[in-house]
Amino acid sequence: MPLLRPKMAPIFILAMALSIAFSLAWPGPAAAQRVTQTMTALARAQDSHGLGDNLTALNSIREAEEALWNSSPLGIRYVSFVNEQPEKFGFYTPKVGEDFTEDEPLILYCEPIGYTQPKGADGTYNISIVPSIHVVDAQGNVFGGEPRPPVTMSGHRSFVTEYMLSCTISIRGLPPGTYTLKLTLTDQNDPTKSVEVEKPFNWQPADAS
Repeated sequence: MPLLRPKMAPIFILAMALSIAFSLAWPGPAAAQRVTQTMTALARAQDSHGLGDNLTALNSIREAEEALWNSSPLGIRYVSFVNEQPEKFGFYTPKVGEDFTEDEPLILYCEPIGYTQPKGADGTYNISIVPSIHVVDAQGNVFGGEPRPPVTMSGHRSFVTEYMLSCTISIRGLPPGTYTLKLTLTDQNDPTKSVEVEKPFNWQPADAS
């Protein structure tokens, strides 16, 4: 039916892309089961979309996303210095430039992906990520680095893929210069999952001329 092809194409292309990705690095038995779940759900989404049942198609895509998410490593989709403490996912104003003074805190916003969300007996999920921050100067000297308390969210009954973390760092006493902020995230629900991101910045005392 030619009229259905434009609607079916996007999902079909997604399924093909996933097939290629999985063929490059076929996972172990547990993850292989998630691959099967992913592909089955995408096929169901394609069939439902072709029949005009968009709700079932979208629910199937969500099911595929959850299976793919659970077999993915921890990563960071987006990271930026921002002007003020963000309150919600996607609500932030990126800072222009990388220059800071000591009366201006460094606020780092990031969107992690692939974090583990175990489901409890009550049917709710939980997320727990441990951030650790280092500041490194041009000579490789490291400042700070103590792990911070886990950032957690629990009690949600829907699988969450839009989740943000923010860290605020106040700097005092460092000489002016260029530094690198290193943020490490570790999944407390699966400590084998960890990711590090680096953001360079320039710092000078507030009274610098």
